Amino acid sequence: MFLPALLLALLLAACESTPVPKSEAKQTPPDRVLAFQTPKGEKTGILTVIRDDGFPVSGCNIALYINQILAARFEAAEYAQFYVESGEILLRAGWDPQGKGLCSFGQDQWTQRETFLKPGERKSFRLSFGTSGRFDIQRTNF
Repeated sequence: MFLPALLLALLLAACESTPVPKSEAKQTPPDRVLAFQTPKGEKTGILTVIRDDGFPVSGCNIALYINQILAARFEAAEYAQFYVESGEILLRAGWDPQGKGLCSFGQDQWTQRETFLKPGERKSFRLSFGTSGRFDIQRTNF
């Protein structure tokens, strides 16, 4: 009885992604950072987003939407910065809408988080993939 439970726990643990420090992440190339790259004066804040590394879905890109606008398409262990006008911000992450093959399944499954950004404020988030088989957007300090 103990061995099957241990095997299940190991399999689930293998499906989780691993956080990546910003110092070890690669910058997302400009062709996949699609919006929010120009500061808009004093009312702008900065969001930094890093995608986790790890085995699950590492071959598929994760799309990040900021306030309903496709902002970037992340590969594993990549980061990008976004200049966003202060106020309430809606972050949404899920499969890349340009995904092909296995990466095209489940494109209607998203995770959303809200945050409030003050003028000049910097916030950091990580895109992760958990044992639930879903993406998550978590606030973090790098």
